[in-house]
Amino acid sequence: MRRAAAIVAAILLIGALYLLAGRHAAGEAGLPLDDAWIHARLARSLAQGRGFGFNPGEHSAASSAPLWTLLLAVPAAAGLPFPWAAYLVGIGTTAALAAIAYRLAARVTSDGEAGLLCGLLIVGTHPFPWAGLSGMETNLAATLVLGTILAAFDGRTRASLGFAAAAGMVRPELAALPTFVLVDSLLRVRPFSKAAALGSTLGCAGASFAPFLLDRILTGLWLPGSFQAKVGRHGVLSAVLEGRTDLVPGIVVSNPSLYLVPLLAALLRDNGALLLLAPIGFRRFLERRPGTHLPWMIGLLLPSVMAIAAPFGGPLFHEQRYIAPIVATMVVSGGIGLFALPGRLSGRGIRRATIGVIVALSAWGTWTGMDRYAREVKNITDMQMRIGRWLRERPGGPGTIATNDIGAIGYATEAPILDLTGLASPEIIPYLRPAIPAAAGRGWNGASEAGLLEFLRARKPDYVVLFPSWYPSRFFQDGLGEAILRVDLEDNLICGDRTMIVYRPGWGAGVPWKDATSGD
Repeated sequence: MRRAAAIVAAILLIGALYLLAGRHAAGEAGLPLDDAWIHARLARSLAQGRGFGFNPGEHSAASSAPLWTLLLAVPAAAGLPFPWAAYLVGIGTTAALAAIAYRLAARVTSDGEAGLLCGLLIVGTHPFPWAGLSGMETNLAATLVLGTILAAFDGRTRASLGFAAAAGMVRPELAALPTFVLVDSLLRVRPFSKAAALGSTLGCAGASFAPFLLDRILTGLWLPGSFQAKVGRHGVLSAVLEGRTDLVPGIVVSNPSLYLVPLLAALLRDNGALLLLAPIGFRRFLERRPGTHLPWMIGLLLPSVMAIAAPFGGPLFHEQRYIAPIVATMVVSGGIGLFALPGRLSGRGIRRATIGVIVALSAWGTWTGMDRYAREVKNITDMQMRIGRWLRERPGGPGTIATNDIGAIGYATEAPILDLTGLASPEIIPYLRPAIPAAAGRGWNGASEAGLLEFLRARKPDYVVLFPSWYPSRFFQDGLGEAILRVDLEDNLICGDRTMIVYRPGWGAGVPWKDATSGD
């Protein structure tokens, strides 16, 4: 009971400090990512009985974490407003993450002190304190991955596959996790049984399919919108689907190093001591029976799969949002490794000193993460939320808004949104990536500025809101009409650019987009 109380106290204390820091910086409670407000708008729509859609009457695959969005809808349906609904679910999933970490470490080491240490470390090591109040799915994904490992360690393959399936409903790249569970079960089960292997294989297939089925049920699409809008053009999956198989060897050779080096740097920054101890923890997982290979597979193979299949943003992107399950695995493995040190290195004095160093490293990361959290909340509040509130107050209402950051603006205005990246508006994708590239310039993520302008002229939104650096050609910006509001951030940390502009187009005037060239 005392150990649980210590972990709960740590969660509440750290959460309160982050909340106060963000509120002090921004002048109000907020969220540090525009993406968090996407989840908030979708969850509010669900809570109000309008379905899983970003715009009224439209199914949307804007959420790459549908299970997380469904959880957010529960407190929203009870009347709790955002961001407080997101804080409640975030703190709850942080507590679940700590509980799983505690249980896993105690089971592997047969030592409650190891469980307490890992439970405290997981809530006090970046990015988990940040994630608890971010409105994002980060800690839920990490919880489900640790649950997958715990079930596998106990020899419960079906339960492990269940956790893995749920993890894939929270982060798309974790759809690979059931395959890891299958390989792990085949490696550790002795004597080998064809019937058991067949059962595990069928279970793996079902668990791998489950996240795509959930997307299909909620949105009518098999893949989240982020695949086409953001991720799909960066890895092997895109090359194969687009028939460019000649690119596959180069991607397989080059992508892992481009991804793994910054991943290693991120893990060292979070807590280098735990990273060094993690291999000892991996071995400990295998020494106890039935044991599991999953920790080293998640630590080494999962990032390689992410790098090759469909990378986006890199390990540091969005405060390590995409690699949090890997970080959680390393933190717990490192804590277990400390209690598995051999001989003299396991003495009480050395262990206490090592624990002191580990706690200090994690505390420093949490402190610096809190500063970034506060600045990020301020960035989103000062830019996207300010613009959304300004548009909401326009005479006659905001009408239809086209923007490349749909979260806070969409949440604040409650207006119909055209997503210029294609996340919530997949009908724009053919314009952004035409079969025959236009002569005009290329915007964010290789988007065709001419195609985007053609789409806008066809749909005629009342306002266009974007980062001008994302679509820099003069012909494009001139085609948007009058710039009526400009927001500049002095200390931008998280927004796509330090400047965002609101345009009031006059769609009746001709725009020479067809013959334009980049930079003219």
